[in-house]
Amino acid sequence: MNTIDQYQINIYFKNSPIFSSLGKLDRMQLEKKSIIKIFEPGDTIIERDDDSNSVYFLISGTVHVLDYSKSHRAVTYASLKDGEMFGEMSAIDGLPRSAWVCAISTCKVISLSGIEFINLLKNNADISLKILQKLSSRLRMSDEKLTDVSLYGTEQRVCLELIRMTKLDTKTKNIYKIKQMPTQANFANIIGSTRETVSRILTKLRDDQIIVKTDNGFVVPDKKQLEKRAFS
Repeated sequence: MNTIDQYQINIYFKNSPIFSSLGKLDRMQLEKKSIIKIFEPGDTIIERDDDSNSVYFLISGTVHVLDYSKSHRAVTYASLKDGEMFGEMSAIDGLPRSAWVCAISTCKVISLSGIEFINLLKNNADISLKILQKLSSRLRMSDEKLTDVSLYGTEQRVCLELIRMTKLDTKTKNIYKIKQMPTQANFANIIGSTRETVSRILTKLRDDQIIVKTDNGFVVPDKKQLEKRAFS
């Protein structure tokens, strides 16, 4: 492992809230058992039904966790970015992978074997609790998306997903921004629709000034108007 990789692994585990309780010596042991991997856009990092059990920690980039419906349409369960963890379920329950994980942008990840991950959990109650909280949060998010699909129309689902993506602009304090907007095809996967339908709805939202296109993504001038559109 080169010096840059060692440094990046060290920084990740040192700054990660999940591993904040690890002492210096334990963290150094964890770093020695970790390796860095690079994936390019479109690469499959995890394949459904595979028997591998490595756990991945995302240093940089974006991945989608997805599966296919009975109609063979890709449905994205989650979009994960810098700092996130994935692949832990197979390490915990010993079962084959339950979904695909694909790189949306160039991704640099830390890979840790399932055995080392389980040993880490067994020896650190605080880390185990934080992992459980992370899994619970993702389960709640999945439940919300299933509810969206069953209760709301496509335009409402687009608006709801946009609301989830918005972040308050710290400078203006009253304008919300969407800085990392996925491609329309990926967005369609997230809400369970088609790229053409998403394109039409986003165009309509822009025409109505609900969202405004910028060089760095989108601005939501009035979040209440977007919420009103989502629940109308």
